[in-house]
Amino acid sequence: MSGTRAWAVVPSNGRPMLDDLIASLVDQVYDVIVVANTWERDGSPGLLETAGLPVCVVEDEREDRNISRWWNLGLDTVARHAGWLGDTEWDVLVVNDDVVCPPGLIETLGGRMRERGAVMAYPDQAGGRQEILHTQAGPVPLSQRITGYAFLLRGEAGLRADESMAWWFSDDSLDWEAREMGGSLLVPGVPVQHRAPDAQTNARPELREQTCRDRETFINRWGKAPW
Repeated sequence: MSGTRAWAVVPSNGRPMLDDLIASLVDQVYDVIVVANTWERDGSPGLLETAGLPVCVVEDEREDRNISRWWNLGLDTVARHAGWLGDTEWDVLVVNDDVVCPPGLIETLGGRMRERGAVMAYPDQAGGRQEILHTQAGPVPLSQRITGYAFLLRGEAGLRADESMAWWFSDDSLDWEAREMGGSLLVPGVPVQHRAPDAQTNARPELREQTCRDRETFINRWGKAPW
């Protein structure tokens, strides 16, 4: 790991896949911030152990599911840690606990993001070969849309998720904000493995209902749907 210091923020209810994600981040981040919600492991989330990488567990004691709040809890924690270390620039990978990251993901995303003056970067999952910098809020082809389960933020830019969108669409809203602040960058060549896409949403009717509400909230804020 070199250059700008990087962290990872991971909301998790303790699914076993979290261990594989953390293992894939060794040598890529300074620390992992796990935002523990509705924790299902045995014992306290504070007992989380993993070899080779520090893990800081932040507990959200509220019972409702709000991924935007979990992201923000993690981002605020990273900002405090960066301040303690005296960093004026830092990167944050916001990632789901069912993802496996390839080697060099954060170095590639962060390097390209800062080279292009963007405040967000995300990996191309459609097999494209072209790097694309989006600088206007608005819909783009689905092949160019934000990878909502793994994206990198320029930490000092201070972006935070809109907590009025509790389950879906706040990633798109962050993307559109990033475009207005300097750009959101699609980076080819570093796809991540997403192991259980939409598993929790499909398993819970209340989350599917929340997704519909979040879409309407997005439209009310931005005047149009993202896709």
